[in-house]
Amino acid sequence: MALREPKEKLHHLIDETNNEVLLEDMLYEAERRINTSVPHEIEGLSESDYTELKELMEEDPEKDTISFEELKSSLGRWFTK
Repeated sequence: MALREPKEKLHHLIDETNNEVLLEDMLYEAERRINTSVPHEIEGLSESDYTELKELMEEDPEKDTISFEELKSSLGRWFTK
C-alpha cells in the first residue's frame, strides 16, 4: 500500500468523526510511536512479540522442513493402495 493511501484514509477518518476520545487515543498512539527509539514500540508490538518475530526471521527457513519422501511415508498409513 502506497504511503499516500493510508494517509488519505486516516485524514478521512479524522474528518468524519466527532468522537473526542477516539481522536485523543489516535493522537496519543501516534505521538508515542513517533517519539520513541525503542524498536518494538515503533512497530506497536510488545517486547516479547518483537523479539520472537526477530528470532523467527533469523531462523533457518528450512528448519522444520521434511522431504517429499518423508511426507509420503508419514501419510502412507492414512491411504490404502
